[in-house]
Amino acid sequence: MDIVTDETRYPVDWAALARLIERGGLNARDVDQLRQSYRNSAFCYWGYLEGKLVATAHAISDFTYASYLSDVVVDPDLQGRGLGDQLMRRICEDLRPYGKLFIYAVPDKIDFYRRYDFHLLHTGMVTATPDRLQAMQQKGYID
Repeated sequence: MDIVTDETRYPVDWAALARLIERGGLNARDVDQLRQSYRNSAFCYWGYLEGKLVATAHAISDFTYASYLSDVVVDPDLQGRGLGDQLMRRICEDLRPYGKLFIYAVPDKIDFYRRYDFHLLHTGMVTATPDRLQAMQQKGYID
Protein backbone atom coordinates (compact mmCIF):
# COMPACT_ATOMS: atom_id res chain seq x y z
CA MET A 1 0.00 0.00 0.00
CA ASP A 2 1.19 3.48 -0.85
CA ILE A 3 0.58 5.79 2.13
CA VAL A 4 0.50 9.47 1.24
CA THR A 5 0.15 12.46 3.54
CA ASP A 6 -0.80 15.11 1.01
CA GLU A 7 -2.81 15.36 -2.18
CA THR A 8 0.09 15.79 -4.58
CA ARG A 9 0.00 12.35 -6.23
CA TYR A 10 -3.62 11.42 -5.57
CA PRO A 11 -6.29 14.13 -5.35
CA VAL A 12 -8.70 13.08 -2.61
CA ASP A 13 -12.14 11.98 -3.76
CA TRP A 14 -14.03 13.15 -0.66
CA ALA A 15 -17.20 11.23 -1.52
CA ALA A 16 -15.14 8.02 -1.88
CA LEU A 17 -13.45 8.79 1.44
CA ALA A 18 -16.85 9.21 3.12
CA ARG A 19 -17.98 5.85 1.69
CA LEU A 20 -14.77 4.16 2.87
CA ILE A 21 -15.22 5.49 6.40
CA GLU A 22 -18.83 4.35 6.55
CA ARG A 23 -18.02 0.93 5.06
CA GLY A 24 -15.25 0.64 7.65
CA GLY A 25 -17.83 0.73 10.44
CA LEU A 26 -17.69 4.37 11.47
CA ASN A 27 -20.59 6.79 11.29
CA ALA A 28 -21.71 8.21 7.97
CA ARG A 29 -20.03 11.54 7.26
CA ASP A 30 -21.20 14.63 5.44
CA VAL A 31 -18.68 15.14 2.62
CA ASP A 32 -18.16 18.86 3.28
CA GLN A 33 -17.67 18.32 7.02
CA LEU A 34 -15.33 15.40 6.33
CA ARG A 35 -13.22 17.60 4.05
CA GLN A 36 -13.16 20.29 6.74
CA SER A 37 -12.08 17.82 9.43
CA TYR A 38 -9.14 16.63 7.32
CA ARG A 39 -8.19 20.17 6.32
CA ASN A 40 -8.08 21.11 10.02
CA SER A 41 -5.94 18.09 10.94
CA ALA A 42 -2.20 18.31 11.45
CA PHE A 43 -1.64 14.82 10.01
CA CYS A 44 -3.58 13.13 7.20
CA TYR A 45 -3.04 9.65 5.84
CA TRP A 46 -4.52 8.13 2.70
CA GLY A 47 -3.63 4.59 1.68
CA TYR A 48 -3.82 3.62 -1.99
CA LEU A 49 -3.56 0.18 -3.49
CA GLU A 50 -3.22 0.11 -7.27
CA GLY A 51 -4.47 3.72 -7.32
CA LYS A 52 -7.62 2.99 -5.29
CA LEU A 53 -8.24 4.60 -1.89
CA VAL A 54 -8.32 1.73 0.63
CA ALA A 55 -7.25 3.22 3.97
CA THR A 56 -7.24 6.47 5.89
CA ALA A 57 -6.63 8.22 9.20
CA HIS A 58 -6.06 11.75 10.44
CA ALA A 59 -4.88 13.41 13.63
CA ILE A 60 -4.83 16.74 15.39
CA SER A 61 -1.78 17.64 17.44
CA ASP A 62 -0.23 20.37 19.56
CA PHE A 63 3.17 19.04 18.38
CA THR A 64 4.41 18.97 21.98
CA TYR A 65 2.31 17.01 24.46
CA ALA A 66 -0.48 15.18 22.67
CA SER A 67 -2.08 14.11 19.42
CA TYR A 68 -5.55 12.70 18.81
CA LEU A 69 -5.95 10.06 16.11
CA SER A 70 -9.26 9.69 14.33
CA ASP A 71 -11.05 7.80 11.56
CA VAL A 72 -8.57 4.95 11.20
CA VAL A 73 -10.10 2.76 8.50
CA VAL A 74 -9.03 0.01 6.13
CA ASP A 75 -11.44 -1.18 3.45
CA PRO A 76 -13.29 -4.13 5.04
CA ASP A 77 -12.70 -6.24 1.91
CA LEU A 78 -8.93 -5.85 2.39
CA GLN A 79 -8.63 -6.30 6.15
CA GLY A 80 -6.37 -9.09 7.33
CA ARG A 81 -3.70 -8.37 4.70
CA GLY A 82 -1.44 -6.22 6.85
CA LEU A 83 -2.62 -2.86 5.52
CA GLY A 84 -3.85 -1.72 8.94
CA ASP A 85 -0.51 -2.73 10.43
CA GLN A 86 1.33 -0.75 7.77
CA LEU A 87 -0.86 2.30 8.42
CA MET A 88 -0.57 2.12 12.22
CA ARG A 89 3.22 1.68 12.13
CA ARG A 90 3.52 4.81 10.01
CA ILE A 91 1.15 6.77 12.25
CA CYS A 92 2.96 5.75 15.44
CA GLU A 93 6.33 6.58 13.92
CA ASP A 94 5.10 10.03 12.92
CA LEU A 95 3.11 10.97 16.03
CA ARG A 96 4.83 9.37 19.05
CA PRO A 97 7.60 11.99 19.00
CA TYR A 98 4.89 14.57 19.79
CA GLY A 99 3.91 13.13 23.18
CA LYS A 100 0.89 11.04 24.02
CA LEU A 101 -1.22 9.62 21.20
CA PHE A 102 -4.91 9.22 21.97
CA ILE A 103 -7.54 7.33 19.99
CA TYR A 104 -11.26 6.98 20.42
CA ALA A 105 -11.64 3.39 19.26
CA VAL A 106 -14.62 1.40 18.03
CA PRO A 107 -15.26 -1.13 20.83
CA ASP A 108 -14.51 -4.19 18.70
CA LYS A 109 -11.13 -2.75 17.55
CA ILE A 110 -9.58 -2.23 21.00
CA ASP A 111 -7.46 -5.39 20.73
CA PHE A 112 -6.14 -4.21 17.35
CA TYR A 113 -4.81 -0.99 18.91
CA ARG A 114 -3.29 -2.84 21.86
CA ARG A 115 -0.82 -4.32 19.35
CA TYR A 116 0.60 -0.82 18.97
CA ASP A 117 0.96 -0.32 22.72
CA PHE A 118 -2.27 1.60 23.24
CA HIS A 119 -3.76 1.27 26.73
CA LEU A 120 -7.26 1.86 28.03
CA LEU A 121 -7.62 5.05 30.05
CA HIS A 122 -9.19 4.97 33.50
CA THR A 123 -9.86 8.69 33.49
CA GLY A 124 -10.99 9.42 29.95
CA MET A 125 -14.20 11.40 29.79
CA VAL A 126 -16.43 12.88 27.10
CA THR A 127 -19.24 15.37 26.75
CA ALA A 128 -21.46 16.11 23.77
CA THR A 129 -25.03 16.99 22.92
CA PRO A 130 -27.64 14.71 24.54
CA ASP A 131 -28.41 12.95 21.25
CA ARG A 132 -24.73 12.23 20.59
CA LEU A 133 -24.22 10.96 24.13
CA GLN A 134 -27.23 8.67 23.71
CA ALA A 135 -25.85 7.33 20.43
CA MET A 136 -22.47 6.71 22.07
CA GLN A 137 -24.16 4.85 24.90
CA GLN A 138 -26.17 2.69 22.47
CA LYS A 139 -23.00 1.74 20.58
CA GLY A 140 -21.12 0.74 23.73
CA TYR A 141 -18.68 3.63 23.95
CA ILE A 142 -19.90 4.93 27.31
CA ASP A 143 -21.92 3.62 30.27
